[in-house]
Amino acid sequence: MRLYFFRTSWLAVLCLLFCQQAATAQKIKSVAFSYAPETTGDLYNQRIPRKAFPVGGADFVILSRKSADAYAVERYGADLKTKWSSPIALLRQETVEAFSVNGTTALVITHRLLADQGSQALYARLIDLTTGKEVQQKKLQEAPSKSRRLNVALSEDGSKLVTYHTITQDEQLQSMQAQVFDASLQKLRDRLYDFRTSQGQVSARVMIDNAGFQYVTLLTDNAMRLSVRRYNNQDNEIKVMEVMVGGVFNGVKMYVIDAFYKVQQDSSLYAAVLVAEENTGTYQALKMVKFDYTINNMRFADEFQFTPAFTQKLNQATGAERMEDIYLSDILVSAEGHSLIMAEKKFTEGGETSPYHARELLLFAYDEYQKPTWNSVILKKQTAPSQEGFSGISYRANLFGNRLQLLTLETLKGKTDLYNRSLHLLTGAAEPPKAVGLNVANDMEVAYAKDFTTWLDERTIITVTRPSKASAGLRLSRLTFK
Repeated sequence: MRLYFFRTSWLAVLCLLFCQQAATAQKIKSVAFSYAPETTGDLYNQRIPRKAFPVGGADFVILSRKSADAYAVERYGADLKTKWSSPIALLRQETVEAFSVNGTTALVITHRLLADQGSQALYARLIDLTTGKEVQQKKLQEAPSKSRRLNVALSEDGSKLVTYHTITQDEQLQSMQAQVFDASLQKLRDRLYDFRTSQGQVSARVMIDNAGFQYVTLLTDNAMRLSVRRYNNQDNEIKVMEVMVGGVFNGVKMYVIDAFYKVQQDSSLYAAVLVAEENTGTYQALKMVKFDYTINNMRFADEFQFTPAFTQKLNQATGAERMEDIYLSDILVSAEGHSLIMAEKKFTEGGETSPYHARELLLFAYDEYQKPTWNSVILKKQTAPSQEGFSGISYRANLFGNRLQLLTLETLKGKTDLYNRSLHLLTGAAEPPKAVGLNVANDMEVAYAKDFTTWLDERTIITVTRPSKASAGLRLSRLTFK
């Protein structure tokens, strides 16, 4: 692994190959773990990327797939002993759509296709976190099966959710019929998100914050205009802000090739977009906008241009001939308003049996005024078999104050393990990657189930891996760091 540190105005390699370090986990406790890997769905964009949540300090709950038609929500204690297990049986054409927790219950939402009735529906189950008993099951929304798939969005704390049915005409997005619920599945509001006045092809996404405000992001005008609408549950007021992020610049037509959005709990939304040339697909710039609904104003970060000098240095570091297969993956914001945009190179070679690859991470940091401060690239080389997709590769990240923790499965100097990296948000200073000491297997079988990796606190991580011993199965581990 190499980490290259780039200044905005020039690029300089500060760090060469980091040597492998001793394990950083001060204490490791592991138990056997039963898990059936997901075998269907979008292997690029996992429907449920997080299947574990901390509960009450030392405890945590997980959603585990036991077989093709059965899941279970389970609560574990600090000793990794199961306190309770609540089974969830699925019908033949039913899939798990979302998983979350709030203060008192765990929420599981499933999508059910009712072919004989010509309909589809979203169902919710609430499970008491203390007893593991199912306390409620409710149908949230139903739509014709020929329509686009019903969707759901959850707030960060699990206290609010919104379901929505997409309505199209001649493949053009017209509107979304939405319903907003609280944590007890009490309906708060029916909503219609109407896009009929939008220009050109419309791409939309719905998010919701802990207060129940819904944020609908739109890319219109042939992926050149970015709009954000905020809806509340008290009245019909809709607050709209929009900006052109593409267009014709110096005679070259630019459009948005990728976008990522992050809702904050202060009535703001951060949007990052990658802009490319229309004719060649060449990456041209990274742009970020903060939509602040407390003051009804937008704040624009300085555009980061992928100049020939930048791309040349990046290509020298990565060995790639050009920037390609780069996707925005996260926006992290500290309590003081410092932000970090993360992008990752992800690709498959094509074909049903082709492996999946996750490569370099690009990091772009900004201060509280959206001014760029530093940027860097972390080199990693991860490959997974076609049936796993990105479920065991890519990365996990968490921000504690101004310290970013990154966890990746890699093989460095012949040692396959989970590696922990620590970076300072304000300066970009990075510690070398350190093996946590699990000695993960390196073969074509499932070795790491990334969905279960979560931080219980800054020093404690739970994760699921398979040791390198041939006879060992998957293990659920609790890691305590110094």
